[in-house]
Amino acid sequence: MMKANETPHEMSLQEKAICLALTGRKPELPYPLKEVECADGTVQRIYQIPDADKAKVLADLYPMTDAPSIDDTLYDIHERREFKVRDFLVIRWCEGNLLASPYFPQSGGMLVDWIDPAKVEGNGTILDVKLTKDKRETSL
Repeated sequence: MMKANETPHEMSLQEKAICLALTGRKPELPYPLKEVECADGTVQRIYQIPDADKAKVLADLYPMTDAPSIDDTLYDIHERREFKVRDFLVIRWCEGNLLASPYFPQSGGMLVDWIDPAKVEGNGTILDVKLTKDKRETSL
C-alpha cells in the first residue's frame, strides 16, 4: 500500500508505449471496464471480456503475424510464470486497447513480455523476434 505523499511509479510504461505504438489508438471495446488497483499503487482499467469472445478479441488485437492460439501456454517474463493465453487481459490505456498477461495487476506483464516457455530454458540473451501485421488487417 502507498504511503501518504508518495507518488506511484506506474509499472511497464515503456512496454505500454511499445504496445500502443504497435496497435495504435482505437475506440473502446464493447465490454465493461473495471477499475483494478495494481501493485504499483495505480488504478488501471481492465475490460471484462466474456470467455466466448476471448478468441475473437485476441485475434483482433494481436498485432503480430504469429498470433498464439487461445489454448497455448506462454511465459510472462515479469512474473516469471507460465499462463494460458485464454487468461489474457486487455487494458484501456491512453486511448488504446492493450493485451496484457493475467499477472498484469501484480507485475505489469504486457504483450511484449510474452515468450514461448521453451525459450526460458536457454542461457544468455533471449531473442524473440515477431513480425507486425499490416495495420489494415485488424477489424476492431
